[in-house]
Amino acid sequence: MRSMNREGIARACVGMTVLLFPYAGIYSLLALLALFLAERKVRVLAASLGFLFLLSYVLDSTSFELPLHLVAVSFVAPTIGALASSRFQDLSKSLVYLATTTVLGYIAILWMAVPPYLSGAFPLAGAASAATAAAGIEPERIFFLATLGGLAGSFLDSASRRAERDFAVPFGSCMVMWLFSFDYPLPEVEYMAGIYVFALALGIGAYRMKAADAEAVLSMVIVCLLVIFFADIFWFLLLLSFYLLGSGFTRYRYARKQELRIAQSRGGVRGYKNVYSNSLIPLTMAVFYGIYGSDLFVFAFLGSVATATGDTLASEIGETARSTPRMITTFKKVDPGVDGGVTLLGEASSVFGSLFTGILAVATGMVGYDGLAAALLGGFLGTNFDSLLGATLQQRGLLSNNGVNLFATLFGALVGGGLWAFIFSGTI
Repeated sequence: MRSMNREGIARACVGMTVLLFPYAGIYSLLALLALFLAERKVRVLAASLGFLFLLSYVLDSTSFELPLHLVAVSFVAPTIGALASSRFQDLSKSLVYLATTTVLGYIAILWMAVPPYLSGAFPLAGAASAATAAAGIEPERIFFLATLGGLAGSFLDSASRRAERDFAVPFGSCMVMWLFSFDYPLPEVEYMAGIYVFALALGIGAYRMKAADAEAVLSMVIVCLLVIFFADIFWFLLLLSFYLLGSGFTRYRYARKQELRIAQSRGGVRGYKNVYSNSLIPLTMAVFYGIYGSDLFVFAFLGSVATATGDTLASEIGETARSTPRMITTFKKVDPGVDGGVTLLGEASSVFGSLFTGILAVATGMVGYDGLAAALLGGFLGTNFDSLLGATLQQRGLLSNNGVNLFATLFGALVGGGLWAFIFSGTI
């Protein structure tokens, strides 16, 4: 107990070195060095944060600038956030971690914008430039970055092994914030807060329905926020429809799937790997659309989501077919659940899932009827490409099921985007 108390105090002190940034600048590293030498159990943490701090100063004069206020948020996550949530378990722990890091991360960014007469006290330490940079950030961006840092830190804390956390959490959360720190118009804070609550409510609902674990909930919240901020809420509704259909049909004839030993493990509870393997390509298309504004990415998004939906329904419904599955590469009969096996029921389910995605996109005004063709063709071809990968690379152990899902949604995106580029755009 005494050792744990000592470690906790040292961890809190590491987090509080953020208070020195605007005044001591680069000399704040001396405090980290002292804590590194004083407590063995925080050495990895102190070294990781110290490296990020140095990296920020090294890159300050380059085009790859790493703002010091992002490093400040990454100090909060594995220290104060971890301590505040240590008494909780599962999703409650993640939510406390998230709330603590988001609130204190917001304050940490504001703290970097100290009055010039204070930061000017150490002009050679680089504190003045850090304060000036932080002072120029609008409230919307501060909220966005603090929220993103909190979500990334909370997810990595939950998904990482204990021995990895003191490295993974600060580096991971800092890199995620850095990736999205470019200048991009954001909605008002009130709107972002509403979307934040909406995403958390959906995630908590999925957790209570035993459709997702804590890591999957945080992953879905991250995807939700980024898709809505960079594209539109209707884009996320398409992804949400995939989540709901996937969760619902996972339980379709679940007892029968258990008899065949092909049922999803953990009672169908989805993990973060499933979320990212199916959502990473759609998320990328949404971000690209927000940056470039091209309809190419709308159609690519449709193709990828239709693939994820069609493939999930083909698997979960097709596995219950009375007919014997056939290998997609040889058409020989195989047992239910074998990678690469297809059935007529599964193919029909894939068409239904793809059509559902396309119809929803047309109904919400995302696309016209040409988008329906992109969703249908992208989803159907993407689903069968998934089966092809399953019959080849997955059976040879070169790809996992999540890897197959990732490449299949990429293929669906290429089909959808290709249809727009060569047929619907009228420019090629």
